[in-house]
Amino acid sequence: MKNYQNKAGLILAASIPIFVLPARISEGQWKDPVNLLGSEVVIFLMSLTCWHCIVAIQKNLNLALWQKIALSLLCCCALSNIFFFTFNPIFKDFPFRTATNPLFVRILMLSSRGVLMSIILIPGAYYVQKDLEARTAQKEKQKLAMQKVQIQNRLLENAVLERTRALHQSLVSVQNSQKELEHQLYIQSRLLASFNHDIKGPFKFAVTVSEKIAYLAAAKEDSATIQRYADELSKSLKNMLVLIKNNLDFVKLPVKQHLETAENIILRDLIEDKASVFEGSILTNKNILVIKVDPTTIVQTNKNLLGIIVHNLIDNANKYTIEGSIKIHSTTTDDFTLLTISNPGIEISSQIVAWINMKTNTDNTITPSDLTEIQGIGLLLVKEIAGILNIGLHMYSDPEGIHVALRIPTPGENS
Repeated sequence: MKNYQNKAGLILAASIPIFVLPARISEGQWKDPVNLLGSEVVIFLMSLTCWHCIVAIQKNLNLALWQKIALSLLCCCALSNIFFFTFNPIFKDFPFRTATNPLFVRILMLSSRGVLMSIILIPGAYYVQKDLEARTAQKEKQKLAMQKVQIQNRLLENAVLERTRALHQSLVSVQNSQKELEHQLYIQSRLLASFNHDIKGPFKFAVTVSEKIAYLAAAKEDSATIQRYADELSKSLKNMLVLIKNNLDFVKLPVKQHLETAENIILRDLIEDKASVFEGSILTNKNILVIKVDPTTIVQTNKNLLGIIVHNLIDNANKYTIEGSIKIHSTTTDDFTLLTISNPGIEISSQIVAWINMKTNTDNTITPSDLTEIQGIGLLLVKEIAGILNIGLHMYSDPEGIHVALRIPTPGENS
């Protein structure tokens, strides 16, 4: 903007000596070209100085418009006199036909030249100043418009970012909900499989006893023997009824409630409750169940899910033991209770033992179908539910038989 003002001043300052040049040539001043050229340069410098003074007055003085014009006019008159009396001894830049006039008259004549210059310079300076102000205002307006656009762009970017973040959070929430739903469906299927599996053993025993009663009745055997079998059948059916009712009530609950429900459990009561379901089956296989668990031992976990584990371990131990001793014992520390279920049983594949002892099922050499064929669904349920409850599971064998150990949290353990 300053360059624009300077260029305008140069043009107007140069136009004044050019404007008066024809009149000076007509007066015969061309006879002394050095003087003519020098005086033209002096007039140009005088006009340029007047221009800058007028511009300075417009910019720097807080006056009314007429006051600025009057002061600019005085500056032009004063500078006309100053430049004449300074440079006239060298270059005669005025047609001084009346050189003998008094000083006062010469000052008036020089001031009239300043007035003539101001007629060109003052309007030009004011026009350039107004144009400069208009350009500055336009640029400021454009700058404000650009800033407004930038602000709007930033707001739009922030809005897009917020929408994207909200969409991402919604997507993550949906994915988490889907994973949770899949996990709940998986657990629910395991619970139903456990329910189906748990009632098979007692039902088979009930069928066997009922057939035995029918046979004895047909053979007209001792009524005392029939009564004993009938009592066993009745007891077995009552236990199955309780088992079915508990399992059905448990399956009806939301899966999430299954996992969040942890309580203090008297371990021996839970074991005896589950063992009573298999009392008839154990007698049928001529086995003995020995429970060496302190009645005061308390663990903290989900009672129903732990009951499924104990149920399946007792069922498996009894199923693969004939005329043997099934032992259940526990040891307790400050942090956990180690519950071990042992039976003489048949030898188990080392692959299955390794699979059971893994924290996760990463070994593809053993699949659930392989495990079902060898050991039924019981061990599969035990492993999966133990993982859900964060219960440590370990299987090992020695000359005395097969042992499955459960590391169950006690109240206060930071699991």
